[in-house]
Amino acid sequence: MAELEKILIVDDSEDDAKLMVHALRRAGHDLKSERVDSPEAMLAALKRESWDLVISDYSMPRFNGIAALKLLKAQNLDLPFILVSGAVGEDVAVQAMKAGAQDYILKHNLARLPPAVERELREAEVRRERIRAEARYRSLFERVPVGVFSTTPDGRVLEANSAFVQMLGFTNLEELKRASLEAWWVEPKEFARRNALLVREGVIRDFESQLRRPDGSVFWCAENARAEYDRQRTAVARFEGVMVDITDRKRVQQELAQARDVALETARLKSEFLATMSHEIRTPLNGIVGMCELLRDSELTSGQAECADLIGNSADSLLTIINDILDFSKLTAGKLVFEEIDFDLIATVEAAVNLLGERAAQKGIELVVAIDRETPGSVRGDPNRLRQVLTNLLGNAVKFTERGEVVMSVSPIRACRNEIVLEFKITDTGIGIDSQALRGLFQPFHQADGSTTRKYGGTGLGLAISAQLVERMDGTIGVTSAPGAGSSFFFNATFLRSAVNLDKFAKEKLLSGLRVLVVDDNDTNRQVIQRQIANWGINSASASSGPEALAALRERDPDARFNVAILDLAMPGMDGMMLAQLIKTDPMLVDTRLLLMSSIGGRGEAGGSAPIEAWLTKPVKQSQLYDSLAELIASDLAVVDNPGQATPSAGGLGDKRQPFRVLVAEDNIVNQSVIAHQLHKLGYEANIVANGLEALQALASAEYPLVLMDCMMPEIDGFEATAELRRREAGTDKHTVIVAMTAKAMEGDREKCLAAGMDDYLGKPVQLEELAAILDRWLIGSGHSRSDDQK
Repeated sequence: MAELEKILIVDDSEDDAKLMVHALRRAGHDLKSERVDSPEAMLAALKRESWDLVISDYSMPRFNGIAALKLLKAQNLDLPFILVSGAVGEDVAVQAMKAGAQDYILKHNLARLPPAVERELREAEVRRERIRAEARYRSLFERVPVGVFSTTPDGRVLEANSAFVQMLGFTNLEELKRASLEAWWVEPKEFARRNALLVREGVIRDFESQLRRPDGSVFWCAENARAEYDRQRTAVARFEGVMVDITDRKRVQQELAQARDVALETARLKSEFLATMSHEIRTPLNGIVGMCELLRDSELTSGQAECADLIGNSADSLLTIINDILDFSKLTAGKLVFEEIDFDLIATVEAAVNLLGERAAQKGIELVVAIDRETPGSVRGDPNRLRQVLTNLLGNAVKFTERGEVVMSVSPIRACRNEIVLEFKITDTGIGIDSQALRGLFQPFHQADGSTTRKYGGTGLGLAISAQLVERMDGTIGVTSAPGAGSSFFFNATFLRSAVNLDKFAKEKLLSGLRVLVVDDNDTNRQVIQRQIANWGINSASASSGPEALAALRERDPDARFNVAILDLAMPGMDGMMLAQLIKTDPMLVDTRLLLMSSIGGRGEAGGSAPIEAWLTKPVKQSQLYDSLAELIASDLAVVDNPGQATPSAGGLGDKRQPFRVLVAEDNIVNQSVIAHQLHKLGYEANIVANGLEALQALASAEYPLVLMDCMMPEIDGFEATAELRRREAGTDKHTVIVAMTAKAMEGDREKCLAAGMDDYLGKPVQLEELAAILDRWLIGSGHSRSDDQK
């Protein structure tokens, strides 16, 4: 129900008042009215009731309408006032309007009264709502917890709320208005910069400043403000905005910054400690590993050989633990950098398998590599991290397998124009893992079983590191296993397609049509080798034993007999050497070329007089198998004419090495002996110096194609020596290859060495295979020839 319109009528005529009420009600107004005819009655009515509108007669005996309007104004009541008069005259209307009346209506034209009342009531409601809004705004303005202000451009406060007054340390607004804003800024230049920004940009956001209160205390504030212009938009009239005290926030930021600095310093000290620890542990460990390697190659009794093996295995285990801890630290800190280079995928995979070959052979385990023919020869990514994951998984497979085989397969599972996703799977016939242990297998420091940990050792970091490395290669890792049924670890990794063609088997047609018999008691190994050689156009058959092989060789038609027989050395009953002797003493089979596979490798296993044309070490590398078959076919006529001169092929670079003289800068006496023996074993001569100064003196008196430079040495370290040598070589066509040797293994060490002018990087303990690969790459692979003083 709508509220009644409360109208006060000031008129000495009751009839006229009734006419006005009747006119209003007939027009639809629902009202409550009261008539008064004197100032006293009007004043009493105004105090007694809240009226919406006043209608007053102009001419009355005791006082007129103008007096009634003045009485209303004297009560500070903002009510609409309509003057009604029976007199006609413009002067009365003008007088009424000047006095503040909202309308003037003649009594003989009361039809105008209802719309006038409706209009004035509506406008009065609008005014009241505006007043209420202003009151709400003023209340909000005063209660808002941020300082709100309006100032002149020169810093004089025009308006501000209580929060602003209190923030600046004043007691009231009037006191604040008498102060100068410019004097509050701790840095007057900042006040000038603030004003310039406001004038130029028209607005500032989160402008931070330090202000000083009258009591001398200083606080930080953040300000958002805008410039307001005059009506002509030609000049700035004032600045308006809000200001927030951010002293607590700045204090927290400062504390966080200090905490960050402490954390960074702690991380730096931790990294420095890890680097120092790495150096201090790896330096003597290099001597242990190297000397043990030399002992194994010397003539030892069975007891001494067993002791040397124990020392070597213990050193290898210690090195693995150190590497795991350092890698996990770098991964946890997000400091492990991934390279993106073109690399030989197949060679990388085979290198990882080759590292475990001897360990598998010692346990009598068959180690097999199966690479799908659709796998690209080269990809773009980080070969070292891929090799690390493969080595971890293969190492576990060999460790937890007592008999049977470990098979690693590689195949593409998804390819697009720029990327290829490869799946790597390592399957073993080992002890297996129960379902409960599988759930946390890739978590740090997790071991499947405490008893196996005591038996087999390990830190529990290898799989956690592998999982994180695979994740960085945009892949996933998993495992299926059951106790006593072996395990199958698998992961996929994403690589970019390589623009470099590293396909070693581009000339497959060379072997096309060749007939090969594969003899091995291990079914998996036979299948893998047959799949490999089938990719090269070779026709093959297989046999699982010596007698079966002889039967297969003899049953063939003379025109379709096998050109080559690939024999496994270790087979039950009739081994590979016995089979070879029988083949070579059979007139029908004597022309068959023989390639022997052994787990250890080397002719010494069966004596130098064995009738074998080529030797390969298991697990068999595709490249070596291909090269060996190619060499057998290429030398077929020479072998037939003079079989006694056949030279077994090892598939390596040893026969290409020349006795280059390598300069070694190393201050540790044990490491000097180790590296000298390693170089001698590889066919190189070594000249040893103890520090960088002696290295520079040696280089000044003779030329060396390559320098093995230890980074941390007395007098002059490796970095300083390299910088000086590069300075001497500047402007000449000389460039001595420098390979850094360092016991550090922290993030950035390799980059630091290369940035210092070194050409390559070799971590300690120096492994013979890695040393051979680096020397072959720089001295043989680059086509380096010996200078006269090196001959």
